[in-house]
Amino acid sequence: MTRVDAHAHVFRPAAVSPRGTDELAPDDRDAPVEAFVAELERHGVGRAVLVPLDEHDDYVRECLDADPERFAAVAVSSDAERGRAGGRHAESVSDALDRRRAGFRFGGLRTTWLGEPGQDIRDSPALPMLRWCADRGVVLWAYLPPDQFPLVEAVARELPDLAIALNHFGFSPADMRVDAHGRPWFASRLPDERVEAVCALAAHPQMHVLVSGHYAVSQEDAPYSDLRGPTTRYLEAYGADRVMWGSDMPWPAAAPGYSALLDAIGSALDEAGSSAAEREAVLGGTASRLFALAPA
Repeated sequence: MTRVDAHAHVFRPAAVSPRGTDELAPDDRDAPVEAFVAELERHGVGRAVLVPLDEHDDYVRECLDADPERFAAVAVSSDAERGRAGGRHAESVSDALDRRRAGFRFGGLRTTWLGEPGQDIRDSPALPMLRWCADRGVVLWAYLPPDQFPLVEAVARELPDLAIALNHFGFSPADMRVDAHGRPWFASRLPDERVEAVCALAAHPQMHVLVSGHYAVSQEDAPYSDLRGPTTRYLEAYGADRVMWGSDMPWPAAAPGYSALLDAIGSALDEAGSSAAEREAVLGGTASRLFALAPA
């Protein structure tokens, strides 16, 4: 089995490789790919999906170009690509994304915005981007705030050929802080109502769930036993071939560390009674299929 870490960030200080900066990733914070590869090799993880912090994707593109067998990539959509910059139309969004992908062969596109709440998705400025993803076989990597989550079902109905992956258990980020370990922290956690809403979306065959960001979503320390129930529910609703695991490195590098993250998903799969084939899907097979990753 080839293990795949389906969600991780690598980046350099802003002076070395341009990127946005904030409290979580100040200009001098460094998460080089070499440190991440060392963790992968130490733990027998053969492949990974890299996600830039924002639309500045130079460094992730360099990593992908240097090691295309080990890595796949997700790009982060810009305001213009989401149709929020004004003055764009369907052709220009499509052309811009084609040009971007010609130089950066990403297999997923991350978004935090699908449209105005309550708006018909067919009228959303983001629809050209969403259609482009469906047409090109690019996975929509969805990390949706509370007001955006209700729109994802309309997207799935409108674009049945669009593969969609809900990030971080389908959690909605809001009011983020940075904790003492340099990790994202949220006062809200993953309520039962959200777990059931995510399970209901499994009725759409193109929907997937990424179980990741345990440290931020859980109300406990590692091994995050409170997330075993949601993991079991997602496996029941989606099947293992639509569930995948990611570390969300580098944020949990110091606490709890990579070994603890693998132990957490292993314990959750044990509690769910997952078969060997199901474990292979969650720990690598699902991501390998979505991103066309070759076996290690």
